[in-house]
Formats: sequence, structure tokens, C-alpha cells
Amino acid sequence: MFIIEFGVNHLGSKIYLNKLINFYLKSSFKMATLMIQTKDYYEKYPNHFISEDRLKKIIKICKKKRKKIGLAVCDLRTYQYFDKLKFDFYKLLSIANNDKKLINKLKKKNKHIYISTGLSNDSRIKRSLKLFERYTKKSILHTPMSYDTKELNFKKILYFRKNFNKNVGYSNHNNNLNTLYALTSYNPEKIFLYVKPNSSKKINFPDNKHAFDIKNLEDIKKNYIECLNSHKFSNKTIKKINIFK
Repeated sequence: MFIIEFGVNHLGSKIYLNKLINFYLKSSFKMATLMIQTKDYYEKYPNHFISEDRLKKIIKICKKKRKKIGLAVCDLRTYQYFDKLKFDFYKLLSIANNDKKLINKLKKKNKHIYISTGLSNDSRIKRSLKLFERYTKKSILHTPMSYDTKELNFKKILYFRKNFNKNVGYSNHNNNLNTLYALTSYNPEKIFLYVKPNSSKKINFPDNKHAFDIKNLEDIKKNYIECLNSHKFSNKTIKKINIFK
């Protein structure tokens, strides 16, 4: 259901990265992702980079704890350094969903790939799916990049499901928790949720505005499941009552 995303909210810090990973290993969540940013990003923020050896250790401990760890990618130039690592699944960010060379690299892994739509129009999404033709381990992610609840357009999930692919998930970039609970009406396959370490300091993490503190995640999940279950109540169990008796 939920896939928690660390993004680069570790800031390359061993302390923050350990906080995120340790939370994940002890939590009820079963899937999480780390992100490899663009070459331009690391030229600006070189300290945010995670070494290959560090990623190897994270993969190893996650497998030991039977937790899945995925990689979010958007740039072939930075991904190629980690191509030999054995992640459980991949997320293709929207800025790269038409990158043929990167997509072909990912397909060779034969793992599930979640394709983010971002601001892509139908033509761009069709081109992306064309590059995944005959590749069955894929899902579309409705990814509205807006903090305005009026622009989230959850009906796109139904539209994508009907017109493009039966497996449709949602990637959250909004800071209003109520929108997550409203999402239960559309029952996305997976929900990608950005998270950040708990910190008493005022730190501006890269996904700060729409990333949730890890201390709140279990409650968010619990409340979401309760909302989801409310839709499953069968109408057949409701007895007809004559209110005029």
C-alpha cells in the first residue's frame, strides 16, 4: 500500500540516513525508496551524495529484515554508478519518463518499475509507455506537483487505469493529510509518501514542505486503512428501516 520515500532528505548525513533506515526496519512498512538525483544537483550539493558502499550495506540489511528497498532515478549519468546494485524495484521520475537509454537500463533489471507522470500530458505518457511496450512489470504513478488541493485531480487515477494501464498508483507531493484520506475513494495500487527525519532543528530538507515526519507515519497509515475499510462496508448488511412507523 504505502511506499515511503527518503528522497535526499538525509542530506548525505550518516546520522539522518541512519534515522530513516532504522525507523523503516522497525516499522510496519514493507517498501521504501532512496533517490539518486541528477548530476547537476550533486554539483550544487555534493555532500548529499551517498556512496555505493553505503547503498550496498542498506540493501543487505533490508534484505536481511525482509524489507524491500527501491531506487528512484532520473539521470542516466548518475544512475550508471549504481547499475550493478540489486534493488528490489525502481521509480522513474517524471523528468526522465521519456529517457529511452535510462529506461532500457532499468528494464534489463527485470524488476517492477513505477513510472511517475508529474506534469506530463497524455502524449508524453503514451510515448513513455511505448518505451515499456511488452514490459509487464510496470505501474503508472499519478503525480500532481501542487500544494493546491483543487489541482490534485484524483480522477486521473481512474482515467489512467481505464486508458493506459490497470496498475495505477499515487505519488504524494502535497502537505494536506486530508487529501490522503480522500484518496481512499480511488484506491491507488501504491502510495509513495515522502518522509523526513524527526529533528528539533529547523532544517530545510529538499522535500521539506510535503515530507512527513517519520514519527507520524504509523498513525497516518492506521488512519488511511480505517478510511479505506469504511468503503468496503457492504450495502447488503444495511437493513431497510421505515422511518415513518
